[in-house]
Formats: sequence, C-alpha cells, structure tokens
Amino acid sequence: MVFYSELVEAYDAVFPLNPKQLEFVQKACDGSLASKSVLDMGCGTGSLSIAMARQSAKVRAFDFDAEMVGKAEEKRPQALDLQFQQGDMRLVDTYFIPMLFDAVLCFGNTLVHLDTANEVELTIGKAAGRLKAGGKLMLQIVNYDRVLNEQVTSLPTISTSDYSFVRHYKHLPDGKIDFSTVLHTPTAKVENSVPLLALRKEQLEAILNTYFSDIKCFGGFDRSQWSPTTFHLVVEAIK
Repeated sequence: MVFYSELVEAYDAVFPLNPKQLEFVQKACDGSLASKSVLDMGCGTGSLSIAMARQSAKVRAFDFDAEMVGKAEEKRPQALDLQFQQGDMRLVDTYFIPMLFDAVLCFGNTLVHLDTANEVELTIGKAAGRLKAGGKLMLQIVNYDRVLNEQVTSLPTISTSDYSFVRHYKHLPDGKIDFSTVLHTPTAKVENSVPLLALRKEQLEAILNTYFSDIKCFGGFDRSQWSPTTFHLVVEAIK
C-alpha cells in the first residue's frame, strides 16, 4: 500500500523513540530490563524493541505491516536477543507459548485498530495468557474519553524538517472514529483513512479486570495522573 510504503520511510522522523516509554517499561519491570522477557505487540519500525534489547532484555516483537517489520530488521543490531516478525495481535496465542513473558507491551494507539470491543477482550485475554504469574501488560491509547466528550476533530500536526503528518478525526454514526491522515514528504502527498474503536477508560478497565489483579491508569508515560482531559491513557496491569 502506497501510504504505508511512504510512512515506513518517514516513520522514525515523525515518531522518534520516546525515552519516557523506555523509562516507563523499566520502572514497571522493577527498575531493570536485564534478563526480562518482553513481547512488543505493534512494534512499528522497532525502535523501542531495540532500546529494550540494549538494556539486556530478551525481546520478541511483531507488527501487522510487513514493511514496518522489514525496516525494523534493517535497524536490528545482530548481537541482541531480539526477534521481529510480521503478525496479527489477534493471533498472539498462536505465535508464543503460555506464561513466557515478564511483560507484554502494546503502545502507539495500536489496540484500537481492532474492530470490536469483543476483539479487544479476546486479544487482551490471549496476551494475558502469554504472561508469567506476576507479569505485566502495558498499554497506551489515545484518551478517547477526551476525544468523545470534547468532540475532538483533529490532533496536532507533526512537523519535521522533511515531513508533515496531518491528523483528523471524524465521529461516525456507529460510534467509531474515522482517522484520516495526510503525509507530506519531499516528493509526495499521501492520504489515508482508517476506522478506530473509541475505547473509553471504563470499558478498557472492565475488560482488564477479568484477567488482572491490579490495574493502574496514567495520563502519560511520565506516570502523571489520568483525567478525562489528558491526551493519553497509559495502563500498567499486573497478572
């Protein structure tokens, strides 16, 4: 697909590694990733996975888009205990055995690309099954309480020296949100649109309560307090 081909080339400039993501995971893993086994679902071009592996974690990562995985493979240092593959998070139970990981991550608003709340519940249940006892699931999505309550129609444009990524929301009659984007590159203007599941905090917590004993919700990777007006919903859930 042309959009994803163009986005892969721009991805690391538009979405550089956020050090606070790495810090968030490290703190959740008792301050150190050394010898921890981590699964990164929806890894994009692999920057966070590589950063975790450089902290001596054993990392397995996958993304739905094969071109993203290809870029991640290009970047992967050979000496690390790190493997990338193309995959669908709905099938995570077919890729990995139960009780294998200390932590499972799903960042980057990936979870809401699933079609229904039922798919979210099934996927979270399968992810929980990959965790060891006491393992942690970490999620990050846009705060859809804010998006729905305030009828948000756009997100801030991301601009770099070479790229501009324009993002708009359209609230659909079925409750979903049409996420339309325009990526401006030095040589092209590429448009895309994808429906997103507008998952409120209360809905997500209800699903997580089935599988996890302790659930903490934050407004960002800095572990700031969540509120209906924060930009993100970041979750740390203990099995």
